[in-house]
Amino acid sequence: MRRRIFWLVIGWLVGNATSMWFQRRLRRTVERYTPEHLRRELAERSSAVVDQGADLVRRVRQIRDDMATDDPAGPDGHDYAFRRSGHRSRRNHRPAGPLR
Repeated sequence: MRRRIFWLVIGWLVGNATSMWFQRRLRRTVERYTPEHLRRELAERSSAVVDQGADLVRRVRQIRDDMATDDPAGPDGHDYAFRRSGHRSRRNHRPAGPLR
C-alpha cells in the first residue's frame, strides 16, 4: 500500500512539473513568434475586459444593495406585503362548501 501511495505522489509531482514546464515553453515560443504590436494590442484588450468586468460587478452590487433597501420583506426575510395590499392568501380562495 505504501508503494502505491509513493508512486501515486511521484506521478502527480512529475505530471505537475511537466505541465508547468510545457506551459512556460509554449508561452516563450508564442512570445518569440508574435509581433510586438499584436502583443501590445492583446494586453490592452485584456485589461479593457478586466475593467469592464469590474464595472459590471460594481453595478450588480449597487443594484443588489438598492433592491435590499427597497425590499418589503420583514426582518425574517418573508414578504408579507400581499396581506397589506388587500390580496388574500390561497387558503381563503377555497370553496366554502363541497362541489356538486
